[in-house]
Amino acid sequence: MVVGKSRKHLHRYREIAGVLARHGWGWMLGRLGLPEHLGKHAELTPREHGPAHIREMLEELGPTFVKLGQLLSTRPDIIPEQYINELSKLQDTAPTVPPDAIRIVIEEEFCAPVSAVYAEFDYTPVAAASLGQVHRAVLADGTPVIVKVQRPNIVDVVETDIEILYKRAEFLEDHWERARTYGLSEIVDEFAMTIREELDYTREGHNTDRLREQMTGEPGIRVPRVYWQFTTRRVLTLEEIQGEKVTDAAAHISPAEGKQLAERIASAFLKQVFIDGFFHSDPHPGNILVTPTGEVGLVDCGMVGRFDAENRAGAIRMLMAFEQRDIRVLADEILHLGIAQSDVDVRVFTHDLSKVIRVYYDMPSRSVNMGQLLLRVLKVSAKHRIRLPVSFAVLGKVLASLDSICSRLDPDFNFTEIARSYVGRAVRSELHAENLLNDFYRALAATRSFLFALPEQLDRLMRKAVEGTLRVEFKHQNLDEIEATIARSANRIAIAMIVAATIIGSSLIVSAGRGAARWFGLPTLGVIGYVVALVFGVWLIVSIMKAGKHR
Repeated sequence: MVVGKSRKHLHRYREIAGVLARHGWGWMLGRLGLPEHLGKHAELTPREHGPAHIREMLEELGPTFVKLGQLLSTRPDIIPEQYINELSKLQDTAPTVPPDAIRIVIEEEFCAPVSAVYAEFDYTPVAAASLGQVHRAVLADGTPVIVKVQRPNIVDVVETDIEILYKRAEFLEDHWERARTYGLSEIVDEFAMTIREELDYTREGHNTDRLREQMTGEPGIRVPRVYWQFTTRRVLTLEEIQGEKVTDAAAHISPAEGKQLAERIASAFLKQVFIDGFFHSDPHPGNILVTPTGEVGLVDCGMVGRFDAENRAGAIRMLMAFEQRDIRVLADEILHLGIAQSDVDVRVFTHDLSKVIRVYYDMPSRSVNMGQLLLRVLKVSAKHRIRLPVSFAVLGKVLASLDSICSRLDPDFNFTEIARSYVGRAVRSELHAENLLNDFYRALAATRSFLFALPEQLDRLMRKAVEGTLRVEFKHQNLDEIEATIARSANRIAIAMIVAATIIGSSLIVSAGRGAARWFGLPTLGVIGYVVALVFGVWLIVSIMKAGKHR
């Protein structure tokens, strides 16, 4: 088993090395700790390549790296803007899988022939992505459905790439300070979790069911039904929603219809984000359909974002701070939600935020792209080494995509105005009597537990104090530098005292005129004493002056 893994890794390393070398990135193998895979003709000199070149390289490396590029496109805190824009163009497409391979996957999952599962099955794919392929089919009762079938052996390919990414991330963190700062291992962790979820179609089915439940009651919004009796980890069967891409619909609908559709789409996503805390995180035009009856269909729910109560409340407070033009509150909220990797100068951080935010204050509200604004805030936070939860970067990309789509439907679309109404709705929801009662109950339960545990804890503390086993531990910070400074000062004082004693002793010898040996008419021992005192004195003065310059 281990030998098999090693062979797979070796084969994959060679494939990756070949792609890097063909694109003039052979030198990167040495940086990654893989010099043994350098080809004879690999380009070893770093060359400047445009963002498009990086995108092409990831596409050639295969599905795992395409998905990795898509994930990195949501991380403006570590990727420059020009690369973000290019990585966002990564197309999740792949060559089609032969019909026989699709048939084998379905039969393995259901232990039955395809004809026993579906009354009709069209082997011509509707779409072919890196992880799976989409087909049309008909159930026994005549219901038209969409069937998503996973590519054969794709799990083995992805797992091999994930293991390689983990090893390279650990190597880089051991040898490169910036890699530790960015937390490459954590990025790989996040990526591994995301892609493994996408490889389990039952997870996508549960995501679809949850979004469908959330959108119940939202007029004109449809999310496909999941047919669980025909769904497994590698096969997903969904209700077929017939319609056209929202951007295609924008080309021929009336302005009034476009305005209505834009408001409906924005409202659906804002409810998911600020009310439910669970949202569709891949709202590109192909995943938003307009049906012949004018309804909006949300499909392909494999990628979702999640906001817990704290992050959702934090996002609401950040938007409120922006509306009220209170940059200090915005900065405080970011510091509260994020993880600072070093000491943050709050005044400088607030000043840098204001330079970004005040540009938007001069714009009319309908021209403010909330997604782009959030992504810029994330970049300023990253500059000050504050890492916000990944869900905020995902939200920024979602809001930016929605703003673009809705503006195509309605040129006068005002995303900020609709977002403002949902912020107010979210605040009212948080202050609802039932929510306040739940919060009060949790606080009361925590207080009760603390009060009941307090006597026992005090008893333990007093017993340890009486027995003499009580220990108080503390961790010092930056005392090593103070200790070194004190040691240097003590050494200088000691040398100064020795110099002074030497001068005094030499002066006594010279004044007494003792000693047979003479040098310049003075006792030799006294002259030697003066020379030694001079050398040490000069050295002491020079060291003190150098220390002053380094401060």
